Parts: sequence; C-alpha cells; structure tokens
Amino acid sequence: MRTTGSLACSWITVEAAKKITQEHTLPSEIIHKLMVFMVDELGLSAIRIHQPADRSVNSTQITHERLMTKDIPRRLNQVIIFSPEFVRYMKQSDSTCRIFDSESEPNPVNGEVNQGTLSLFMRQASGDEFQGLLELTFPSENRYPSEKDMDVLKALKELLFEQIAIYESKRRAESNKDSGEVLDYLSGLHRYETFLENIDRAIPKYVDENHQIVIICSDINHFKLVNENFGYRKGDELLRASGQLISAADNLIDACRFYSDNFIFATITENSKDEQIRAKLESMNKKNAGILQNIVSDVQVRVNSGVYVIRDVKMDAASAISYANSARKKAKVFNGMHCVIFTEEMIEEMRRADELNDELPNAIKNKNLMVYYQPKISCESEKITGAEALIRWKRENGTFVYPDQFISEFENNGNIIRLDYYVYDEVFQFIRKRLDEGLPVVPISMNVSRRHLENEDIMFYIEHLIDKYDMPTEYIEFELTESIYIDNVETALHFISRCNQMGIKISMDDFGSGYSSLNMISSIPIDVLKIDGVFMHRGKDLNKNDKIVLNNVIKMAKELNMAVLCEGVETREQVDFLKDAGCDVIQGFYFGKPMPEPAFEDFIRQYS
Repeated sequence: MRTTGSLACSWITVEAAKKITQEHTLPSEIIHKLMVFMVDELGLSAIRIHQPADRSVNSTQITHERLMTKDIPRRLNQVIIFSPEFVRYMKQSDSTCRIFDSESEPNPVNGEVNQGTLSLFMRQASGDEFQGLLELTFPSENRYPSEKDMDVLKALKELLFEQIAIYESKRRAESNKDSGEVLDYLSGLHRYETFLENIDRAIPKYVDENHQIVIICSDINHFKLVNENFGYRKGDELLRASGQLISAADNLIDACRFYSDNFIFATITENSKDEQIRAKLESMNKKNAGILQNIVSDVQVRVNSGVYVIRDVKMDAASAISYANSARKKAKVFNGMHCVIFTEEMIEEMRRADELNDELPNAIKNKNLMVYYQPKISCESEKITGAEALIRWKRENGTFVYPDQFISEFENNGNIIRLDYYVYDEVFQFIRKRLDEGLPVVPISMNVSRRHLENEDIMFYIEHLIDKYDMPTEYIEFELTESIYIDNVETALHFISRCNQMGIKISMDDFGSGYSSLNMISSIPIDVLKIDGVFMHRGKDLNKNDKIVLNNVIKMAKELNMAVLCEGVETREQVDFLKDAGCDVIQGFYFGKPMPEPAFEDFIRQYS
C-alpha cells in the first residue's frame, strides 16, 4: 500500500531555485543547474525532461536527463511512445501531475515494472498544445511526495519549463544561422547534445589498432570568483577565450561547453601511453592558463582536466565523458595545473562509492556512523578548550570506512548534507547530555560543506536544533574551509552574519593549504583562523622558513582580532614554538587523536 511521506520541500526551496535563474544568463546552464538542484534537494534517482516529438500528446523525446546511479538506463534523445492508457489520462484529466507506482502498474514511459521506484509526471499545457513532461524518479517507497510537496514540485516545474521555452527560442534562432550548426552562442562551440552525437559517430571511424580518441573534460578553478568579483561580462570574456583556445587544439574532432566553465573536447591521437597524453595536456593547460590570466590578472587562473582514452570501438561517448568527468573531479583536489587520466582502478572506486551511497540511509538509521572528537588544547594552559567533531563509519562487518573514502563522493552527490545534519544532531545531543548531568562542557566545532551554502536550509536546521536542545550557542562553532569562502563569497558572508547574530563562532579551516588570499582574510569576519597542518610536516622539526611563515600568519591574525589554532601538532618542539609565537590553540596527535565519545569524556576529565 502506498503511504505518503515528506520530501522536506518548502517554499524556501523554490526561492533558492529562483535565485539560480537570476544568477545565470544562459538558459541551457540554468536548466542544468535547476536539474542538479532538484536532484540534490529532493533526493532523486533521476530527472528527465520530455518535449513533444510531434504536436500530439502521443509521444515525446527526452531532451534533458540527469541520473544518479548506474542502474538507471540512459535514455537521452530517446523517442517515447506513450501507452494508450496514459494518453487517455493526459487528455481527460484536469490534473497536471500523477504518481505512477511501479509496484502495481507498468511505467507508461517504457512499459516496465521496476520494484520500489516511482515516477512523477507533470503536464505542462498551454491551451490545446502539449508542451512536455517532467519525469522525477524517486529511489524508494519512503520518498512519496506529500500534498504540500506537490505544490512546491509544481512551482519548480514551472520554473524549468519557463527556461526551456527561452532555451528553445534561442536554439531555433541559432539553427537558422547560415552555418546551419547548433552552437553555444557564448563560446562558439557545439552544444553538448550535438557534441555527443558527433563523438558517437567518430568512435567507429577513428578508433583502431593504431589510433585512439582522447576525451578531455576541463574547467577553470575558481571561475565563480571571477563572476562575483569582476562581473559576468568578464566571466563571459574568459569563456569566449577558453572556447577559442580549445578550438585550436591539435587534431581536434569536436568540442562543446557543457555548462558554466566546464568544457569537453575530443582529439584523435596515434597510440600513446597515458603518461605521454597527461604530459601533453598539462603543458596545454599551463599555456592556456597563462593566456587566460591576461583577462583577469588579479585572480590566479588554473585549468584542471580529466581524461578518458577511448581504445575500444565498442565504447559509447556518454560513458567516456562520464569517466573523464570523474577524473576531472579528482584533478580539482590538487592545487595547480593538473590532469588526471581515468584508470580501471577508478571504476572500482566508483563501484565502492555506489555501495556507500546505497548503504548511507541504513548506516544513519542503525547509528553505524559515529562522531569522534579531536581535542583542542590551549597553548597557554595546555588544558582542553574545545574539540572538533569528525565522522567515522563502522560497517556491519566491523570494518571502518574512513572519511577520505566517502566525504568527496558525498560532496559531489549532495549526500554530505544528510551526513552533516546527522553529525550536528549527535553533537547537540552530546552537549545537552553533559549540561543536564552538570558535567564540564567545551565548545564543539562542526564542518560546513559548500553544498550547504547553495540554499539557506542549513540555518533553519541549526535554529531547529538550538530550539530542540535548548542549546547555549557559546558551545557551538562551525568551520568552513578557505576554498568554500573563495567559491561562495556572498553566501558565505550571509551564513557568517546569521551565525554571528546567533552568537555562534566561525572558523576558517585549512588556511594555507591551497589558494589563500590575504585580501579575503581581511574582508571576512571570522573568529578563528585554523592554520593547516601542512606546516607541521608530519611531526618533523620546523625549518627556518616554516617558522617565519607561521610567525607572520599568527601576527597578522592577531592584528585582525582573530584567535589562532594550529593543526597537525605532533611534537613538543612544535608546541613550544607555537606557544612562543603567540598561537592560542593547538590541535594534533601530540595531545590527542580523534576519539569516540566515551574516550573523549575521559579526556575532558583529565585535561579540564
């Protein structure tokens, strides 16, 4: 029997979606961003947009698609002939939406019965003209939308189809150009759909025992920073120049701008080793970054690339692009002009990531996810002054999954929000328990993902927890990495302002680990500057240059009225140096590794 649950939709979700339409100028980019937003916010397995294959209600073509699991078949560009029952429903019903429970009836789109999945169809009609369908697939029976959710989903549907109308108008205009090519008018490159078709045709033509096709997915580090600091006109100039540079690549087959600053292009090469391909692309990235640097001299331009080499004529373009894009995401964790080539080992990593994504709901339900606490120690008194909450995952078989095995994946697919909310609730419970028992309490800091800054739901959740546990905010602190500030300046400032109003402290984590900006530090009202443990060199003695840098960073932070915490402290020599340099708090293995709650309570008793 079907039961109605809740997707936790709200009109705040709609406002956040509207903000996307205001922040971007390209309809194709807005459509993509809205689809990504809906997948993340609603916890969807798939989202597809159908547009009429003819002017009747009998058939459509899937023109946009986003899938979250490999189990769901890719159907982009597929023409769908609807079942007679569904056609009658669309013609006769006054409703613009319907849930089809695939446990009891075939899906009218493909006639299949898929246990445990649902499809929500929404009709977009204007007069007698059928304009299309929005298909949303939910991952389990626990995700049925409520009546209130339906109102929000309808509003999101209206936003999407409004942009589709604009997109189609521009596409028709572009199709009427003398060249007859359907191009992205900003970069001058093909649209993604055209690129996909061209590569599928090129694979059997070019791939043989002597030749291979190289698929490259590239982006520009901190492109959002360019738009926010210098305006969209300057950002558009950077994209146009990028398109021109990619068009000049050697042995180019085709290229497209996928969305925003994400470009995909394909070249043909004679059989080469991966290392030769990587070295050539890194050289190209370095050269192109130098040219782009002239457009925005105040921002350090870096180009990251992920690569998949097609050596098998049976490979399809969509899969190759997906693999190259996975490699691009790996390249982004490095700081510099980096190129990562997709390997067979990464396929196994993707499989493990899919397993973890599937296991997450039960891990939360069964409390297999445990909060560990790493103490923060006062430099002056060497007594405990706080702690950082970290996550550890103990599977049913007793083995541990460590954060570096799942955090980045959850960042990419949005599951990090569920994970963080779980940690927040556990920390609030822990503090409340100690307050109720009259035990010593220290402030606990928790991490904030960039995903949280894409909408304001995090503030509502924090306020909910404060009310639920009657929590004094002096015991709460949130940590944001410096990269989050750089990529989300405006939203980060808004988040900090709201926290300040509530009496919650904010710290900048990992300062010095990547793209540090002294100008940014001076303009963001943070309470604590956390110096990255990279300066500690895993317990080795500090050299002269390390000491100079640390002395000056600590002095700068003090003059900006910030407290200073240094991470990664592992030796007595490091403790003594930081104490003399004026550091306020230290964190590291010298005093304590991350520990489970019972051990942390013992630590508080010992070091209070």
